[in-house]
Amino acid sequence: MINKKQYFLIIVFLIFPILILPTQKKIIYSGMNYLPKTLDPAQAWDDVSAFFTFNIFDTLVKTNPKTFKMESSLATSWEKKNNGSIWIFKLRKGVIFHDGSNFDSDSVVFSFKRQIDKNFKFIYYDFPMSEDIFGNIKDVKKIDQYSVAFYLKKPFYPFLSTLACSAASIVSPSGVKKYKEKFQKNPIGTGPYVLKKWEENKRLTLKANPKYWGGKPEIDEFINISNPNIEILHNLFQKKKIDALFAFSISKLMGLKSLKWITIDSFPTFSVNFIAFNFNNKYLRNKNIRKIFCHLWDERTLKYVFQNTISPLSSIIPSGMLGYSKETAKKSFSISKAKELMKKEKLPLKTVFHFILEDNSMLTFQLISLYSKNLKKVGIKLKIHNIPEKEYLEKIKKGDYDLTISGWIADYPDTSSIINPMFSEKLHKQGFSNLSLCKNKEILKDLNLVSKTKSLKGREALYKKISRIINRNVLCIPIFQHKETVIYNNEKIKRIYISPLGSITFFDIKKR
Repeated sequence: MINKKQYFLIIVFLIFPILILPTQKKIIYSGMNYLPKTLDPAQAWDDVSAFFTFNIFDTLVKTNPKTFKMESSLATSWEKKNNGSIWIFKLRKGVIFHDGSNFDSDSVVFSFKRQIDKNFKFIYYDFPMSEDIFGNIKDVKKIDQYSVAFYLKKPFYPFLSTLACSAASIVSPSGVKKYKEKFQKNPIGTGPYVLKKWEENKRLTLKANPKYWGGKPEIDEFINISNPNIEILHNLFQKKKIDALFAFSISKLMGLKSLKWITIDSFPTFSVNFIAFNFNNKYLRNKNIRKIFCHLWDERTLKYVFQNTISPLSSIIPSGMLGYSKETAKKSFSISKAKELMKKEKLPLKTVFHFILEDNSMLTFQLISLYSKNLKKVGIKLKIHNIPEKEYLEKIKKGDYDLTISGWIADYPDTSSIINPMFSEKLHKQGFSNLSLCKNKEILKDLNLVSKTKSLKGREALYKKISRIINRNVLCIPIFQHKETVIYNNEKIKRIYISPLGSITFFDIKKR
């Protein structure tokens, strides 16, 4: 028998269920085989870290992912003076950081000073990209609460583009001062998402910022599950426990294409992957020896190993960027030409070259194993070493290698973001094998000239020239342009778009 009190409660639940039951959160689960190394955008030089910082922080300007034109973000307008050596920005008012502090010109000055001023009080660790991206900034000064000026050492045509990269994100000064060296694990920005929880090597959860200046995001939480075992991630996806995959097995990928509830999208990125030479090796300093290696590279192996997840590339400048040209991107696979050069240069038979790889991809190991078979045909022995990341970086720093696969994705949509890191001695010393050891004076002269050139045609001509010099002298062997591939459940997600810079704006993801 129901008493009056119980009867009243039943009536209340029936009439007012919405007032009592919580609304269902819109959550997207994704899977990756790695989690970020840092969530400090100024420290995030790996693509996985930038993948998340891009959504936690905002920059002064942003790149339109389709037109590549610069648009307002935390800055509402800008102007350049003194032939482009001074840039003045008007800032957006009413923006607050995730910790409740206000965004203004002081936070802009703080965010850049900690990267460009070695004597700045609030620096707690190194910023590997700062010198190469912001080395031309002489000073950043506050004009008033919502106006700030950048003073450059010399005019630099793509300066505005550099302010759209992850390293140019505006951080909370109070957050940096509070967490100090732990800020990289406790990021505080003004972006559409806030870090909710970070479980090392397991999962990372971002929650929507309800006070975001651009409006509250549609997706309430973005939960990324990490597991180095790709098979486990695939199983979770096929059981519909994960909505999107950013890491996948190529063999599994082929089987997923036939399923109607799955969408697979690939987006070419502004990136280059290349075989790098150690110019301290006496044989590899010889251009004809490098030509032998180039003649024995067969791009058909890319299709065999990677299927359609990459695009073959023969230029240091990726397709789609200023300066790319098929004309400068020609090289021929020829065992006979390689043999001719072997006889001419009298390279001792069975000479051993050590090729080091980071121990994180069986695909690259398979690719170089196939390459080694071609080298063996002319008497060159390639010994491949698969080693952990820390050991790999140390070997690059010490020059303890002969060849490796290296690569770079543009931080901002200008060719300088691809070319400049290729010749950075600082990045090489940090473990990024590039072309800085070749000491090509002509290229260094052109790099200095291109930064001063206003005309797009003039810059394009210089980039094409640099690309031709690299190819003519075989300073490296460009092999492929990366494609970002995402696999998602189209019953839950309408579309995921990845920009050529490899970034995804969670704010733009729509759930069905």
